[in-house]
Parts: sequence; structure tokens; C-alpha cells
Amino acid sequence: MVPTRNEAANIEPLLRRLDSALAGLPSEVIFVDDSDDDTPEIVMALRHSVRMRVRIHHRPAPYRAGGLGGAVTEGIRLCRADYAVVLDGDLQHPPEVVPELLAAAVSGDVDVVIGSRYVTGGSASGLANGVRRLVSSGANLLSRLAFPLRLRGVSDVMSGFFLVRIAALDLDRLRPDGYKILLELLVRTGRLRVVEVGYVFGERHAGESNASVSEGVRFARRLFSLRMPRAARFALVGASGTLPNIFGTAFLHHAGMHYMVAAVVATQLAILWNFIGCELLVWEGGSQSRIRRYLPFALLNNLDLVIRLPLLGLFVDRWHTSVPAATLVTLGIAVSVRYVLVDRIIYSECRRPVRNPFRYSRGVAAGAVGEAEA
Repeated sequence: MVPTRNEAANIEPLLRRLDSALAGLPSEVIFVDDSDDDTPEIVMALRHSVRMRVRIHHRPAPYRAGGLGGAVTEGIRLCRADYAVVLDGDLQHPPEVVPELLAAAVSGDVDVVIGSRYVTGGSASGLANGVRRLVSSGANLLSRLAFPLRLRGVSDVMSGFFLVRIAALDLDRLRPDGYKILLELLVRTGRLRVVEVGYVFGERHAGESNASVSEGVRFARRLFSLRMPRAARFALVGASGTLPNIFGTAFLHHAGMHYMVAAVVATQLAILWNFIGCELLVWEGGSQSRIRRYLPFALLNNLDLVIRLPLLGLFVDRWHTSVPAATLVTLGIAVSVRYVLVDRIIYSECRRPVRNPFRYSRGVAAGAVGEAEA
């Protein structure tokens, strides 16, 4: 299973080396392609040059949900074999090691075989520079610290080169977002039997790497979201939002503003703070623009003023509670209601997978690139 994005120059040597490495083994190659170049056409043109069956599943731009991780998940769903090997299309994962992964899976009766750069026989020398090596090592360390039990014995959580026994996976539990799907797979799936096989990470000879600063940020967010349930993340963001609300209200009231007006103004600051936190840490965006999400988010969060302001007046005027303390209590009452409303109304679309109505081969047999399937 090969996820590709603009790898046109690598397709011919990749197919040739896979065909040689897998000679005598019943196998097929499935490309899940997010390219904007002529990679799909090249795959179609070369499909008869090898003995293996070749299929390609192209995802047009609006249907590339989950990035590279989403492509891997879709590719595994398309597999008809007992085992699926995931490797990149840039030749940094040597096709010649694929039989070793399969042999380790069969002989050891395991669910996942990871091609590791950090065990005996492995090397990360193909990483472009020292910065990338440092980032890779740091991400591995953070992942193992976050999940010490699930990742016990795993040296290369960041590997994109691995074999899975498809029957052992629960693909419906995966929520891929970015270019490191192995971490998601190991954490979200139940107890998996895992072994590692060392390999030398090769140099890239053509195309461009999918790794970027933005992908690194996505990975950090994904690690945080895997470690902490959504409701807990929402509570954490909401708790942090009480600070601008409480201190803003207290400051404005101390400056001479009526406490009711101060509460309204401070609420707007807190709403902006909470929205940014929800976007980064809780729901991680969706297909709509941020402004389209912010408007109902702000509306829902302002609606709780209908409850909070009378309660605030009750605490301050009748029970003589200080403005900061009354603000804290009324905010606490609003949080649980707000979570349910925001989760169900604004971010419900973030939980629904984006369906791709376009598919290349079964498309290979049809011989038509871009054929739509009903």
C-alpha cells in the first residue's frame, strides 16, 4: 500500500524494485494518490510492466481527508489480502525489506511489524539533515513518554514503513490527521503484538518530502488529542478561558465600569480565547472556514449570558459575593451546557468522514483515469 503525492519520478523504479523483491509471492500494489501532477497517469501507463496486480485510488483535492494518514487508512480498507505493508513512494523505504516484514509477521504470529531505523540493522542516515533527525528523535521520545505502556518496546513510532495484519485492526476507531498514522494505529487499536525489523532509511532522489513545520504542528496536536479525551480537552480550554473572563471583569469593574457591562465585555475576550483553543486542541478544525465556525461559536457562548447575568446579579446584589467569585461560579454553571451545544452543533461535521466518490481502478481494469464509481 503506497500513499503518493507528486511522486511521478519515483513510480517506475518503485514498481520495478517491488516486482523484483516480491517475485514468487502473491501480491498486489495499491497506490492511494493525492497528487496534483501526472503520477496517476504514470501508474496507469506502467501497470502492465510488472507481474503484480496494480491498482490506484486517486483522491481529488476536496476528498483528501486526514492527509497522508487518511490515505493510508483508505488504502488498507481496499486491501484484499491478510497482510498490508505500508511504504512511501519516495524510495526511502527500501522495497527489498518488504519480504523481511512479511516473514517476521508469519513466523512470529504478530499483528504489526515495524520497519525501524533505531534497532540493530537500522539507520536514519537518509533523513535530510540534523534538524530532521532531531525532530524525529524528539517526536519518538514524546510519544513514548505519553504512552509508556502502549508503546513499550517500540523504538520507531514515527516510522512510515510497517506491516499490519488487517484482521487485527479496527479501522473505524482511527481518526487520521497528518503524516504519522502508525502512532494512531498503535494507540487506538486494542492490544497488538508488535515486533520491529531494522532497515536503512534511504535518501530521497526525486519529488518533495511531505514533512513540514505544519505537519509537525499537526503531529503535536494529534499526540495531545490521543492522550487526552475530547471532553477533558474542552474542559481544559474552558478552564483556561475563565482567566481572561474573571480578570477582565475584575479589571474593568475596578476601572469604573458597571460589573454587568464589564462581564459582557470580558466574555467577548474569553470567547475569542476559547475559540482559538478549541480550534487548536479540541476539534482541530473541519471543512468549514474558521469565520463560519466562529460566528455560531460566539453566538452560543453569548447566549449563556442570558443565564449568567441574572445569576451574577443574584450573587453580587443579594448575596454580596465579590464580582470575581460570582463570575467564577456562574462560569462553572455554563461550561457543561456549552460543551454539549458546541460539540453537537458546530463541530459535528468534524466527526464525519469525508466520502470520496471518485476512484481509480477498480479502475485499472477499466483503463480509464478518473472514472467515477457510483
